[in-house]
Amino acid sequence: MFSKFQSRQITPEESSSYVGVPLEGLLGKLFGKENEEEAIAVFRKRYTEVCFDKTTLIKGAKELLLKLKGENKTLSVATNKTGSISRELLTHLQIIGLFDYVYGVFDGLEGKPSPEMINKIVEMTAIPKESTILIGDSPIDIMTAKNAGIHICAVASGNHEYGELKGYNPDYLFKEISQILP
Repeated sequence: MFSKFQSRQITPEESSSYVGVPLEGLLGKLFGKENEEEAIAVFRKRYTEVCFDKTTLIKGAKELLLKLKGENKTLSVATNKTGSISRELLTHLQIIGLFDYVYGVFDGLEGKPSPEMINKIVEMTAIPKESTILIGDSPIDIMTAKNAGIHICAVASGNHEYGELKGYNPDYLFKEISQILP
């Protein structure tokens, strides 16, 4: 997209800063509102070509999910990726069966940091908000949890540093996902 609309290559650092941010709005801001729809189409086409080869689980994620599921916890996903692609990715990663609900954009709900997906999950699971916790690795996740009125456990295992996440005042903060459960 940067090659097409700005005649330049994007750096890995710059790319990381956009992870988790909804495409709608972001791409209009970066490439002009008049180019937003085309930029989204270009991104989604390329993403569907590479996502299965390029997406891997964060070290310790599957172990955490298995432990939580073994404790009869209800697990769900709220993502700014499209819901259909997210469900395909979770199937590809062989963990779809661990989740009760998977919501993403184009599932009829607003993307994060809107609380809409979280509110839908709370409604569907009937788990009170005070017993609900979002585990995420970005400022958008922290904002989403706060907007929804639930707890947030931030993990600096993605594209955002521990210090950056700390600045958003999450309820819990870990450097690695393996530290969440002993």
